[in-house]
Amino acid sequence: MADANTVVIVSDRQELVNQISQKLVLLRNLDKIKSCSIEEAQNMFDGFSPNVIILHCDNNNLHAINLVKKIKKQELYKNLPILLINENCSRETIIEAFDNGISDVLFMPIIDYELLIRVIWCLQKNELNLNIESRMEFLTTLGVVQAETGVYTQKYCDDFLKNEINQTRKYQQRACILLVAPDKKYPQYKNPKEFISIIKKSIRLNDSIIIKDIDQFYVYLHKTKLNGAYSVFERINNNLGIDSGANAGVVEILEQKFEDIKEALEAALEKASENTNSLIVASDFYAEENKPIMNFEAKRNLLNSNNTQSNPEPIQNNKNEAQNAFDKNSIKLFNQAYQRKLKVVIDPVFKKYENILKIKRQDFAINSYTGNKSLFSVSSGDVCASIAIEYDGIEHALIRLTIMDNEQKRLFETETIDFTILDYRKMSLMLGELIDKFIIILKKKA
Repeated sequence: MADANTVVIVSDRQELVNQISQKLVLLRNLDKIKSCSIEEAQNMFDGFSPNVIILHCDNNNLHAINLVKKIKKQELYKNLPILLINENCSRETIIEAFDNGISDVLFMPIIDYELLIRVIWCLQKNELNLNIESRMEFLTTLGVVQAETGVYTQKYCDDFLKNEINQTRKYQQRACILLVAPDKKYPQYKNPKEFISIIKKSIRLNDSIIIKDIDQFYVYLHKTKLNGAYSVFERINNNLGIDSGANAGVVEILEQKFEDIKEALEAALEKASENTNSLIVASDFYAEENKPIMNFEAKRNLLNSNNTQSNPEPIQNNKNEAQNAFDKNSIKLFNQAYQRKLKVVIDPVFKKYENILKIKRQDFAINSYTGNKSLFSVSSGDVCASIAIEYDGIEHALIRLTIMDNEQKRLFETETIDFTILDYRKMSLMLGELIDKFIIILKKKA
């Protein structure tokens, strides 16, 4: 840490300021302790730049949260660590504070050693932020980082990705790469900077954006599995709004060759771009010398001979016929792909809504399981809603949406889809709408 540091305590309670000040005396390398009220804070900071702010927030004080927002909007203070002292604040307030840029939170009553540890951590973070800012400015002057957006430039795209992949493998960490592009609905008058800002809102500070092309961007997600990449993709589309969306390919970094990763991501993005709001796992497109080739001609013939949209039970009726139309290696690839789909899409979405419902409505009975036959059901009284997904063993999944009210069907919808297009966003929308309809029926019966 620096030889001398200044800590500012912001609180409307003088006794708490005195208590914290007495504890901070034990801190080494501390030059000054200043204090002010929340109202006085802004004017005080105009005169100098402290190393750490300790901000007291009691009973969900909105003025304290608004102060965090104001501080983080100013260029001089955007990286300034803020330690929030929480007193009787809700979980939502704490989360909002983190979303707006606080570095850490300390709960009352204050323990001496815990306060010192967290202040030391904030001081170290301040020095780290200054060091990072200096290096980023240097990289900008070299043309590695784009000045106006702060993302890595197209010229150094491959060099950056190779370095990150090597570091990931060196320390045996998890990481994913997204290749993201806006869909055809994205307004032509908007420039790439606006799309980059959307991506920035959707990722963490330690994730990176690299320009691949005018409207294509790599997003390197550190310490992330595939289900985490799906969550990032969902946030990107949510931040874009309803008028347009994004498509992407994704790959989890394992032992693949760099060129194979790039080619697979490009192929996945091209496939995803056939729809909208689609995320395709790029590992399905690796160019391996010994990889079996799917019999797409047999697939076309099969689809032409069967109307999957009009027949509600294609999976049971045509399973044997469909399997005969593909070689064993193709079927094996489909099964592997479906297992990945279970792992990174269906199971995470089921768990997401199971957790949401358990927190909000403890009176609901929830049941879920995944496999070749997957089910998510929620019930209350004599009303039950369920989504059932049945895999045909090759390339299709039959999805049944049902709501039963006192043994009478309120909703019964079936759809047979190519399971490869079933992504996290589509699955979330489908299950979310089903639950919304279920709750509406319950409210009408109440």
